[in-house]
Amino acid sequence: MEHDIHIAQHISKQFDIELEDVRNQVLKMGGLVEKQVRDGLKALLNGDDKLAKKVIKRDRKVNALEVQIDEVCTDILARRQPAASDLRLVISIIKTITDLERIGDEAEKLAISAKKVKEDNISERQYHDVRRLGETVIANLKQTLDAIARMDVEEAIEAIKADETVNEEFENLQR
Repeated sequence: MEHDIHIAQHISKQFDIELEDVRNQVLKMGGLVEKQVRDGLKALLNGDDKLAKKVIKRDRKVNALEVQIDEVCTDILARRQPAASDLRLVISIIKTITDLERIGDEAEKLAISAKKVKEDNISERQYHDVRRLGETVIANLKQTLDAIARMDVEEAIEAIKADETVNEEFENLQR
């Protein structure tokens, strides 16, 4: 059963444009968060203080995008009073940007940890475990962003299942 969602055509072309613009802003934010995770992981694994500082600085941009997109969504809700699938889309976007901002915060934590890891020297096994988990997280984030770009519900469901695996792997890593 196909569950693709498409932005419906509305009487007001401006509403279609607003929905498409906000979706594009989410994808822009997602791309930045994906870069943050990649760079945060790289800074952590390589003890790269310079890259870590860039990640920490860029987190402000992720936070600003969340606020900006949230304001646009609030404006859409107030002015357009969307119903049914449009309402679900706007609410999903609000939840998505909150999650993306949280992921950005976690990438910042990776970068902050880079200095400590550089000083403490992690074992080769820990290095490979963290790298593998980080690569899995990046792949899942990419899959999620692809699902958003294509409005593909089935792929979004697969990304959720993959995230559950990441949580299990993370718990195993902490033991």
